Order: sequence, then C-alpha cells, then structure tokens
Amino acid sequence: MAIILEEKQQFNWRAFAAVIAIVLFLGAGAYYLFFAPVPGIETIAPSQLKSTKELSGIDFQSDLNRVTSELPPGGKFRNYIGQPSVGITGRTNPFLKY
Repeated sequence: MAIILEEKQQFNWRAFAAVIAIVLFLGAGAYYLFFAPVPGIETIAPSQLKSTKELSGIDFQSDLNRVTSELPPGGKFRNYIGQPSVGITGRTNPFLKY
C-alpha cells in the first residue's frame, strides 16, 4: 500500500486583492453613474456668468430679426474673397454621361 502525500496549495493573496480592487472599482463606477445625485447647473456654472434664469430668458428670434434687418441692401453679405481654386480632385465619375 502506497502513501500519497498531497501538498497543500497556498492561498494566492495577489489574485484575491486584484479581484477585490476590480469589484470595488466597478461598484464605485456604478454608484456614480446610476445612483449619485446629479449636480444642478447652478453649481457648475461659474459665478462670472449671468444667472441661468436670465440666460434662459433670451429670445433668439428677436435677435435673429435684428441681425437680418441690419443686412446690406439685397439681403446678402459682401464677399471679400473669391471661391477657392483647388484644381481637379479625385477621379471623374465613370457613370456620368457627357
């Protein structure tokens, strides 16, 4: 009859610590992503800006009307430069009939 001695395997503390760190990281990420209170814009906006109530009261339609009313006659802005000339770019389309 033979006697078989088995060696007791030691506990791997590094792997255990790595798994615990990953679980804690994922748990903290899930908390901040799904359960943490969301800060309002009042706490994010710098104090130098106007209050958010004043900003939300801006009427963009009246500002647009004011800008378009100040256009030169003809309703177009003046073009100070010509169209860019880049030459021929790419291949010609083989499906176009001339």
